[in-house]
Amino acid sequence: MGIIVSGFSNIGKSSLKNYKNINYIDLDTCYFNKIDNWVNVYIECVLALSEKYDYVFITTYGDVLHELNKRKIEYYLVYPRRELKEDYKKRAILRGSDKEFIDGFFANWDKHIDDCENRRCNNKIVLSENQYLSDVIFKIK
Repeated sequence: MGIIVSGFSNIGKSSLKNYKNINYIDLDTCYFNKIDNWVNVYIECVLALSEKYDYVFITTYGDVLHELNKRKIEYYLVYPRRELKEDYKKRAILRGSDKEFIDGFFANWDKHIDDCENRRCNNKIVLSENQYLSDVIFKIK
């Protein structure tokens, strides 16, 4: 079974495509209609994909992580140090994120980090300055 990794925005999930030896999928929530039972449908997809891939990268949405905890499904939570806000904003700009996303996401930066810090998860990895998912992926087992 593959490893589920809840990855913060701009940690470098997309850049892992340059590593041919990593069998992964990034399951973006944009493909899910956020009505009724979407969290359960999303998690069922995650579980199915974890049978095929070594790593399944998922959202950091609180509802999804809460449901994973409720079902006792193990996952890793990867997010940056709080003081790296400006670095991550630069990453978002460099990757071509639209202004609406950048303005909204970074206006709520502290809330997003608070959610990660306060999340009940036994497997947290906090990224330091100039660190990306590719720097820690092989530590996730």
